Amino acid sequence: MIEEMKLRNFSPRTEQSYVSAMAGLVKYYRQSPDQLTQEQIRSYLLRLKERGLSPSSRNVAISGLKFFYHQILGWNEQKLFLPPRKRSWRLPEVLSSKEVERLLRANGKLRDRCLLMTAYATGLRVSELVRLKVSDIEVERMMVRVEQGKGRKDRYTILSQRLLPKRLTTIAQMT
Repeated sequence: MIEEMKLRNFSPRTEQSYVSAMAGLVKYYRQSPDQLTQEQIRSYLLRLKERGLSPSSRNVAISGLKFFYHQILGWNEQKLFLPPRKRSWRLPEVLSSKEVERLLRANGKLRDRCLLMTAYATGLRVSELVRLKVSDIEVERMMVRVEQGKGRKDRYTILSQRLLPKRLTTIAQMT
């Protein structure tokens, strides 16, 4: 399973999650996963729900199990049928302008405040922010190039006019 994931260029985190999902199943039944029935697998997934695992954690487990049974063992949809998962979408909590301003001013160090402002203004993830280079900032186009972000994908994001004047030079001097 691990070799197949490496051949398919899965991220290390996905590999770890899928292996963990399979390990949990094997540990629960104390037998080889290829000896389990569809009913046992579905019962295990119900057990995960009863234990209070979040829907996203259960989805990762289901994806890992599906990968193993469909791609590694070659089971078809009839042999391992897992009903489609219902996704719940919640709108994010949006802070007011005053709340954002208060949050950004609360941090004492200039460097930390600049990083927070950059993350907020550009929509960068923390992992993307810490890898940001001055050369990634395209002032003429008002864009920020994100290299190998989530899912190892390159993308562009907008550069806020308010962020530009002094703040980016401060960040550039700190790197």
